Amino acid sequence: MSHRRDNKEAARAERLRREQEARRRQHRHNLMRWGGIGAVGLIAVALLTVAVVGGGNSTSQGAESMSGSTASGPALGTVAPNFSLTNVITGKPVTRASIAGHRTLLFFSEGVGCQPCIIQTADLEKSQAFTRTGIRLVSVTTDPPGALAQAASQYGIHTPMLADPATSMSAAYGMLGHGGMQHPTQDGHAFMLLGANGRVLWHQAYSQMYVDPSQLLADMGPMA
Repeated sequence: MSHRRDNKEAARAERLRREQEARRRQHRHNLMRWGGIGAVGLIAVALLTVAVVGGGNSTSQGAESMSGSTASGPALGTVAPNFSLTNVITGKPVTRASIAGHRTLLFFSEGVGCQPCIIQTADLEKSQAFTRTGIRLVSVTTDPPGALAQAASQYGIHTPMLADPATSMSAAYGMLGHGGMQHPTQDGHAFMLLGANGRVLWHQAYSQMYVDPSQLLADMGPMA
C-alpha cells in the first residue's frame, strides 16, 4: 500500500511540474508577443508625432529651400542654362529659347521608376489652380525616351516631358541627386520656376516623392 501511495504522489508531483512549466512557457510567449506590439506602437506614435509637428511648418514637410541646397545649379535671379532635349510627347526638341515668353515650371524627377513622380506630373497638369496661374509645365527625367513616352501615354500626360539620359540638362541645372532619394546619377524631386526672360524666379527641392499641387503653389508664394 505504501509503495502504491508513493507512486501516486510521484505521478501527481510530475504532473504539477509539467503544468507549471507549461504556464511559464505561455507567460513568456505572451510577454514577447505584447512586448513586440508595444514596440511597434511606440514607433508608430513617434512617427505620428514627427508628422504632426513637421506638418505645422509654413512650407510642406520635406521641402528644402534654395539657400539650404548643395545643388550647383543657377542661382535665383540668374539666367538659366541653355538646353535642347526631345519632348517624348511630340518628338520635337524643346530649348530654353522655345519656352521663353511665358513662365515655365521645370519639374525634375526620378521618372518612370518612381510612380508618385509620374502621378505628380499628371496631377499638376489636371490641377485647375495650377492652370489658372498661367505657368506652363515641363517635366525632365534621366529616363530613355522610349520608357518615358510609354509612361506619359499610360498616365495620359500631354505637357512636355523631356528625356535627358545623358544628364546634360540635369547636371547643368544642378538637379542630379537633388531631393527625392538623392541618387547621384539621376534627378531627385525638385522644381524650378523660370520667368518669361529665362531667369530663375524660384527653386525648391523635396525629400518626398509627391507634393500636392495646392501645397506646391503655397510654397511658391507670390511667384505663383
